[in-house]
Amino acid sequence: MLIVMATIRAQPAHAETLHRVMTTLALRSRSEPGCLAYRVFRGSEEPHVFVTYEQWASAQDEQRHLAAAHVAEAFRTAAALLSAPPDIRHFVEI
Repeated sequence: MLIVMATIRAQPAHAETLHRVMTTLALRSRSEPGCLAYRVFRGSEEPHVFVTYEQWASAQDEQRHLAAAHVAEAFRTAAALLSAPPDIRHFVEI
């Protein structure tokens, strides 16, 4: 199992738009083969900060996810909304 966590920072003026992008991304990603969990969190004190928590059955499943059209669309849309590149980290359970 592979865990992926990402911190995504919107420009404050674009936080609501990024919220919609992240909601759509999560809904579509949850139905992908190998997706065990896809959750998005929004900062209560920093509402322009989003964190994703993903569980994939394998690294290959995550790679298929990253190649999906809806992911490319979300990245393309989000690019102009972000204040910095996403911080994406991969973990394995011990």
